[in-house]
Amino acid sequence: MDNLLYHVDLITRQRRRGDLALRVVAALYELVGARLVSLYKIYAHGDTTLVGLVATADAGGVRGFDDGLGLPAGTAPIDHHPRLRDCLGQAAAGIDHACRDSDPNHQVFVLGRDPALPLGMVDIESAAPIDGDVRTVADGLLALMLNCLDMLDYSETDTLTGLLNRKTFDQFLIDILSSINSQGDDGATTAGAPLPARRQAHPGAALHWLGVVDVDHFKQINDRHGHLIGDEVLILIAHLMKSSFRLQDRLFRFGGEEFVVLLKPTELDNAERAFERFRRRMEAHSFPQVGRATVSIGFTGIGPNDNPAHVLGQADEALYWAKGNGRNRTCAYPRLCAEGHLTPRLANTEVDLF
Repeated sequence: MDNLLYHVDLITRQRRRGDLALRVVAALYELVGARLVSLYKIYAHGDTTLVGLVATADAGGVRGFDDGLGLPAGTAPIDHHPRLRDCLGQAAAGIDHACRDSDPNHQVFVLGRDPALPLGMVDIESAAPIDGDVRTVADGLLALMLNCLDMLDYSETDTLTGLLNRKTFDQFLIDILSSINSQGDDGATTAGAPLPARRQAHPGAALHWLGVVDVDHFKQINDRHGHLIGDEVLILIAHLMKSSFRLQDRLFRFGGEEFVVLLKPTELDNAERAFERFRRRMEAHSFPQVGRATVSIGFTGIGPNDNPAHVLGQADEALYWAKGNGRNRTCAYPRLCAEGHLTPRLANTEVDLF
């Protein structure tokens, strides 16, 4: 019992998803007598269900494979994992959220309150069948993890749009700056797997990108149609953003009519196409009662010598230039500087304030 309470205490202290996953697999490994515990995250991509390995625990220790900035290592369609696929099918059919294969000491648990919308799966190879009190402990730890994830969702997301919030953005940007020399997300590629189109990092050439998106003349929408219609427009914009950008890109609402996008490493032309794709979808969309609404976008790269205030300042300068020169356009800070429209800002590496 003391060991259980010890792990419960450690699990409930975590404020980051990756740390939470590590604590849960460590607790399961010790408390259910496991040989190996593997925690997978589930992603929906169109009609394809993807799974990515997040964390494992075995006699060699606890390891994490998800930096929180993109898709976990080895992300692939669930058909590449027949055991996980079969168990997910049983859970969706209402048979059980946990299932065994021919080995009674091998069990898979589906993580989620709704079998139709699972968050992940836990694959446990144990020294003995997971039954009775041991099954109760495993179910309890996974229920505790879901409660912790609910609390993280509440604290990290914007209540109106469902996008990530400003507080969460601050941490993501700090994490990117801390890992800026990484080689991107090549590890998530599986040969022959129909993964979503990916922008691969190119060492020495590719950067993460930060874009600030502002709805043009949004005050007029509120003044003419009321704040309820204005809120509906913001919700629909969030849906357009989710369908325009990729799984590994991060979408945030800063407040009001301002949004921010963090792109995984790519080259300038690819980043510009990604932002321009969204701008064109906005321009073509007809909003109920409002009709046409557009956005202006300013974006910049995130380099190894940058700090948060410097990066945001560059993106804001590009955004202000876009708004002052016709609106409904996408402007890249590096291009504006190269063309002489803006003067490059020098980073103050001693100051790291927003």
